[in-house]
Amino acid sequence: MLQKTRAITLRAVKYGESGIIAHLYTENFGRQSFLIHGVRGKNGIINSYLLQPLILLDVDIYYKEGRDLQRIKELKPFISPQNLRFDIRKSTITLFLCEILSKTLREGESNKELFNFLINSIQVLNMIERGIENFHLIFLLQFTKFLGIYPMENEDFDYCSTKSKISLQKLLDYSLSDSSLLILDHDERQELLDIIIIYYGTHLSGFGQIQSMKIFRELFH
Repeated sequence: MLQKTRAITLRAVKYGESGIIAHLYTENFGRQSFLIHGVRGKNGIINSYLLQPLILLDVDIYYKEGRDLQRIKELKPFISPQNLRFDIRKSTITLFLCEILSKTLREGESNKELFNFLINSIQVLNMIERGIENFHLIFLLQFTKFLGIYPMENEDFDYCSTKSKISLQKLLDYSLSDSSLLILDHDERQELLDIIIIYYGTHLSGFGQIQSMKIFRELFH
């Protein structure tokens, strides 16, 4: 049945000579995988830019519950966050967040409140000019609310220093648009990120390693 929904691109991998399997987080059907033909090559009928990380889409899909690979009739951007594409700092954060989302968003679980949070997060990252290097810390803590692992007490961070624990508790009160107000040096930022990633790994089974961390650290040195 043909359905319309908004979607966020998580990642895309090559399939065959001109196809792509796109992993999208949709507003109405949660995370889904789509087989899209005619994307790659000179005569591609779909602009491959639309399948870059965290592009916001309107899609018409032939949705069938339980099918491993859904089909897309048409896709187009409903918001075009150009700064995520052309700002190296933002594009690096985008890749990092996409890896986090790919590891944590489950197949077929629709959550419109979460979807709206992600849209708002992408738009804020696209617009901010200051505090970009802090954005991911606030996002990761806010995202835990939707994963059911939001830290409620200091005991959740017993494995870190008193200074870091105080910083993390302060971070919990920040909104995404407050990243420019957060004053951290490089070492503090890296330590907080390590603590949060350990927290994710402790509370989420199968979380594993974050491959984009190395590139992330090199950029935000």
